[in-house]
Amino acid sequence: MYREVIKRFNAAGYQAYLVGGSVRDMIMGREIFDYDICTSSLPKEVYKVFSEEKIFETGIKHGTVTLLYKDIPFEITVFRKETGYSDHRHPDKVIFGATLEDDLVRRDFTINAICYDGEKYIDRHGGIQDIENRIIRAVGDPEKRFSEDALRILRGLRFASVLGFEIEPETLAAMERHAFDINTVSAERIFTEFKKAAAGNHFTKVYEKYYDIFKLFIPLAAPVKSVFKNAQDAVNALQTLKADKKSVKLAKDYFTYYNCKPIEMLKNCGKENALYICAKRGIAKELEAVISEGTPYTVSMLAINGNDLLPLVEDKTRIHEILNTLLDEVMSKKMQNKREILLQKVVDIL
Repeated sequence: MYREVIKRFNAAGYQAYLVGGSVRDMIMGREIFDYDICTSSLPKEVYKVFSEEKIFETGIKHGTVTLLYKDIPFEITVFRKETGYSDHRHPDKVIFGATLEDDLVRRDFTINAICYDGEKYIDRHGGIQDIENRIIRAVGDPEKRFSEDALRILRGLRFASVLGFEIEPETLAAMERHAFDINTVSAERIFTEFKKAAAGNHFTKVYEKYYDIFKLFIPLAAPVKSVFKNAQDAVNALQTLKADKKSVKLAKDYFTYYNCKPIEMLKNCGKENALYICAKRGIAKELEAVISEGTPYTVSMLAINGNDLLPLVEDKTRIHEILNTLLDEVMSKKMQNKREILLQKVVDIL
């Protein structure tokens, strides 16, 4: 599909290349989720080339629009170069109409500075070799790259965690020297990168190896595999980073119920969080077996409900308590989840 987009640009007289993470993942044989295209075409000209398609101004001030082509989103950005990063985060000036080389040299790491014209790769900075050697290396002068944008430090850690690559020594040294500039990055962006890094298969190794950097931007981070010392530290840290409520709950569940049985995780954490925790423990199949056998793990899965108890229970405030008692009995296999059996148990309790 991306070849069709590139050909449309070329037919209109513009250069266009697939670029960045999509090319990196293509070379590595990984699934591609995001398609980024750099082009000599200005955003206003994209509208002319794809006049019959839907186009959204998702980053127009940065020269970016999103093209929806055959229901697939393509982020289209004009060749650009950037000058001045006085806040260690954003360029003071973005110049459109630059060359392909200008566009590639401004990127963070060599593995993200490869482009593809639909037939061949264009690799001006040795990114393909670094992919083969499983190395994360800054484009050009690493001092300049991290001085320009401190977020690149977090991105480097994320790529190391997700891809399992080593960080090249000079690149790492520059990351360490500029680590304190991370305080110029918003809490929300820090959390976004940390969340992506934490989801990587190599996170534990990367966290332990680069702990001295992590501890500068993750409040209450501990030099242990669990990252945080306890559930409350995890919650406090994520709230400081302005994490969303869903992520905060996952962290709390992770530290509170990590060592519980799968069925207990389902009851206390919910299916989604239980699956995540069990996957981290390497017992996802055990959880799937529990789910497939249909054992109730929520009150709503019982063969009776609160309405069934109304005629039996004098103190209505006890209904929730009784239902949970029944759930515990069923979960522990002490009792079958059958209506008549559950109702008899209620009578016995009362």
